[in-house]
Amino acid sequence: MKKLLLSTLLAATTLSAAARDGFAIVIDAKSLGEARSEVQAYADAIEKAHGLKVYTIIDRWGVPDSIRAELQRLNSLKKEPIVGTVLIGDIPVPMIRDGQHMTSAFKMMQSQPRKDSSIPSDRFYDDFHLKFQYLDRDSDANYFYYSVRPDGAQRLHPNIYSGRIRPTDAFGTNRYDKLRAYLRKAVAAKQQQRHIRKMFFFSGHGYISDSKVARMDEKVAWQEHFPSLRDGRRNRISYMDHSDHNPVKEHVMGEVMRTDLDLAVLHHHGAWDTEYFNAIDLPYTVKEAKAYIRKNVRQHVVAAKERGRDWEKMRDDLRQRFDLPASWMDDIFDEQLNRQDSIDDASINLQLEDFAHYGYRPNAPVVIIDACYCGSFHRDNCIANEYIFQPGGTVAVVANTVNVLQDKWSDRLIGLINAGGCVGDIARFSTYLESHVIGDPTYRFAADDKQLDIDHLIHENRPATWRKLLRSQRPDLQCLAIEQLATAGNITSSELRHIYETAESGLVRLMAMNRISEMRDDNAIAVIAQGTQDAFELAQRQAVRLIHESGDDRLIPALIALSIENNTSDRVNFDASTALGVMPKDKLMDEFSRQWDRPEVQTVHKDSTRAIIARAIEHSADFRSQNIIAMDTMTSEKEIRFAIRSQRNDMVHAYVPFFLEYIDRPTTTVEQQVMVLEALGWHKQSYQTPLICERALAISADEKYAPQVRAEALKTYNRLHAQ
Repeated sequence: MKKLLLSTLLAATTLSAAARDGFAIVIDAKSLGEARSEVQAYADAIEKAHGLKVYTIIDRWGVPDSIRAELQRLNSLKKEPIVGTVLIGDIPVPMIRDGQHMTSAFKMMQSQPRKDSSIPSDRFYDDFHLKFQYLDRDSDANYFYYSVRPDGAQRLHPNIYSGRIRPTDAFGTNRYDKLRAYLRKAVAAKQQQRHIRKMFFFSGHGYISDSKVARMDEKVAWQEHFPSLRDGRRNRISYMDHSDHNPVKEHVMGEVMRTDLDLAVLHHHGAWDTEYFNAIDLPYTVKEAKAYIRKNVRQHVVAAKERGRDWEKMRDDLRQRFDLPASWMDDIFDEQLNRQDSIDDASINLQLEDFAHYGYRPNAPVVIIDACYCGSFHRDNCIANEYIFQPGGTVAVVANTVNVLQDKWSDRLIGLINAGGCVGDIARFSTYLESHVIGDPTYRFAADDKQLDIDHLIHENRPATWRKLLRSQRPDLQCLAIEQLATAGNITSSELRHIYETAESGLVRLMAMNRISEMRDDNAIAVIAQGTQDAFELAQRQAVRLIHESGDDRLIPALIALSIENNTSDRVNFDASTALGVMPKDKLMDEFSRQWDRPEVQTVHKDSTRAIIARAIEHSADFRSQNIIAMDTMTSEKEIRFAIRSQRNDMVHAYVPFFLEYIDRPTTTVEQQVMVLEALGWHKQSYQTPLICERALAISADEKYAPQVRAEALKTYNRLHAQ
């Protein structure tokens, strides 16, 4: 690609003598011309509030490679290197391909349209360990497509933090008016030096299995993240569940609009234009049940007709399947009923149009949207954009450009924003391609105690510093120390085990368990086994997920012990069922018999309950291996592709040798070889990881394989071998 010129200018501002690090504002020339005084005021505020030297990079040509090269240069300066950046205006959007292993849940086939099957991600601009191969650009959008190269890093560890401020002309607005207004708001927010005193969190319909235990323990975690919220006299942490109201939308909006609210965390399903809050109310009376059924049938048939499908066949199938009277189908296309259905559906979710319709003005300075697609900043509009460009007080939203895993640690290291870190660090340490700050990434709350220059410490990255912070009284600082030491290989599994077994903080235990898991030694197995009984629900849930990802037989006793408990939380039970599916059935059943027959196990109807649980275990254990067993007789390319790709989530670890052998079968195509190697590369905690690494490295150097197979093998090796 042609090397393009960037103009790098130092903002004309007097710097304080204490300025040690820098920050880069990347902006297109048109946006700078339209908002020059506001950009200058924003730069001044950053320097005054945070002591950072501000550089302004004017993107005159709009090519991601040139911007990235300049950011990398500024980050490598010996004096006043940048620790973060914000991309303002029409800055090109990197669309990442061949990097789904660095997302939490995105697994779309890349044969789908590339705008949909690529990941919009500014990790291109902030993680210099990654290497990219330029592919192409769109003629109708500022999208540049890149493939993750196999010879670069395969895990995220951004060198700097980043954020996006991208106003658009959505709903007839003017992007430059919005930019000027937003920057003025961001400057005012910095001048307030606000302490975090109140927060709100919300749980939408169907998220993490509607687990009540998870939300109970989450409140305790918020008190660990923000010690100032521990108050025996005043309620500083409020919670709302979707089941409290239906529709709950206006109640959530009312909370987030409170001027005394500092942080809002919203857990729910989402789309780029919708926050999904409620489901349709379940019926409680016979009359309500009849109306509920008729509405569901009506909506299915209407949707089928709108999509050009055989709606008459669907209507008849539904009638026969549920033995419904024909009269219940008479009004399927009644205009008044269908209009009311649309009104009812709109009332239960928050959509882009609702900001103007309701006068919704979010005021919490920081909003976390733990949902799919709500941060799709590359589109003409998205939910996160509406939050920051309203006249309210919200200046930063952490949201996702594609779909996300429900069980991820969504508040990882968030407490740093009250200890000297900034909002940018939340996305930086989420370690996912899809996580982004929409708005000002430099925003931070005023510290209640001694404030550290977190980003300077991260840039220096001195092991001695992290060793000192291991003894901090702040859990997030301890977690940061563990993260940095483990990433650099400067902490042993014995140390991590000791931290896990002695830490009072659930957050610290969770971080220690996450970082020890990839070491796959005896200490890791011991910590994961203990984690299945952890008092912190998220740590317990993550331990069960790690059993799934490990597949080590030594974890079977802990998994069975959890599976036969009377009162396992909904989401832990869901993950335990999934983990059972990757373990050998004979060993599971032997361990179940051993544990169930102990006199300590007491339950009503013990014999019949035993049979129920045994059947559930047998079914789960068989379920995950069925597709693999059938591969030897499959002739359909579609079936084979599905069987291989499903192993990314559901690898039955005992079948790793089968897949390694499958690569070398004479009938295996190049495409299938690549898919197998890619699927194997998802399993960095597996007890079979050393075997995968050995074989992948050999394939990468063997010229008998096609170039794309060798490249995928190298990528898999680098994904699994790096700690």
